[in-house]
Amino acid sequence: MWHPRNRRSQRAPRGTPVPFAVASGPNRSWLVDSKYQAAITLMFYTVLLLVTVPVPDTLFHPQYGEFHNYEPEPSRLYETLKASALIVSGAVMIWRFSFTALLMREVNRFLIAFVVLTLLSTLWSIEPAITLKQFLLLFLDCAACCACVTVGWYERRFQEILRSFLTALMIGSLIFIIFWPDLAKEQGNTISLEGAWHGLAGQKNALGHAASITTFLWLHGLLTKEVKFWKFALGFSAAIACLILSRSSTAMFCALFANLLLLLLLRGPKGKRRYMVFMVTVFAALILVYSLAALNIVPGLDFLLQPFIASTGKDATFSGRTHIWEVLREHISHQPLLGSGYGAYWIGPLPRSPSTETMERYGNYYPSEGHNGYLDIINDLGYVGLMCLLGFLVVFLRQSLAQLKIGYEQVTIYVALLLEELISNMTSSQWFEPSSISTPIILLATFAFARSLVDQRLRGQTQQTPEATRPIGRRPDNLAGGRAR
Repeated sequence: MWHPRNRRSQRAPRGTPVPFAVASGPNRSWLVDSKYQAAITLMFYTVLLLVTVPVPDTLFHPQYGEFHNYEPEPSRLYETLKASALIVSGAVMIWRFSFTALLMREVNRFLIAFVVLTLLSTLWSIEPAITLKQFLLLFLDCAACCACVTVGWYERRFQEILRSFLTALMIGSLIFIIFWPDLAKEQGNTISLEGAWHGLAGQKNALGHAASITTFLWLHGLLTKEVKFWKFALGFSAAIACLILSRSSTAMFCALFANLLLLLLLRGPKGKRRYMVFMVTVFAALILVYSLAALNIVPGLDFLLQPFIASTGKDATFSGRTHIWEVLREHISHQPLLGSGYGAYWIGPLPRSPSTETMERYGNYYPSEGHNGYLDIINDLGYVGLMCLLGFLVVFLRQSLAQLKIGYEQVTIYVALLLEELISNMTSSQWFEPSSISTPIILLATFAFARSLVDQRLRGQTQQTPEATRPIGRRPDNLAGGRAR
């Protein structure tokens, strides 16, 4: 423990990351604590595992053929892992309650509104039990991210956790493809499935999306000199291999866009930083316009889709997605304000579910999602839910731009992540979907912003030595965290 009032005898070791104040009043002090950092990392790895790798029984014994009346049995192993992660996360938040309270004051308000709305939607949901279960999974992700930024946190920890887990997923998927090709390959002879691989993920789009994120995590590490070149070459190559094998055209486009954006922001012309706000705003606006055009919300924007269709290899129906969107829009019209309940629509090809309308219209094919994150949010939580989502995105972008003066290099990875997710959700449903890897990743970034704001506030209230005010972002010798008392 290091107290600023006794600087000579208790000076923080050189290279130690900035801790946070843990005592109130004139005796406010700083605590460097990384004792439980490994345990929290393991807990967060567990959360990522639950959303990336399907239940072992499903992975090694996939069920094909007739979908009607199919309702998979819950996995005892995965249910135990979920309960364990929730208990550990809750224990950490209770243990460090004071700091957790400070953290929650800085969390994106629209995220809190969205989570509350998902819980309230059980009151009008068409499947209340399923909506409650989906809410608990979303709450688990939030709790895990809150606990993760509370113990042993420093800003580069965000990409280091994700880079290590996703790289292991990529390498594991390649091994799985080599030794169990029949299980790692997509079953189907349609244009989108033929020759595609899903590896350890549940489907090809999930593998492609994870690979897309992995590519720009490694490129960011190389450009900021966080990682050595040989590590970059290994991780980036594995991600590219999985990206190609997945045959996910949207993921390829997202990876290309995110990596080009990072190159522009980190290796562009001199003086680029003063124009970053303008560039990011323009990119975000263009993506929003493309999303409106894809959903046909604003008539006359169809011509804008031609470059996107040509670059991704999709047809004008986005590989049949527009048919799904048509069914969803009809269902939304029945409850446009509040939707039909969080996660209550895509529950499987069961006769009682209105989602089987897609199968009845377009053959014996069940899409399992709306293939558009924005449309699925409206379907689940209505236009109130969409406003919460848009508010969350605006605040996330504003927080990203506000952090430029503190850590430009670190902020670029959050910007790349946000814009990559904006594009991905045009043809996939990722926004706050408990079964998507995007959810814990975007939530971790959200809580990382809150942690940074808390650190800034407490740092401004406490006297510090030069060693303690080292810029956040430098690789530490020890991993910092703190305990609120």
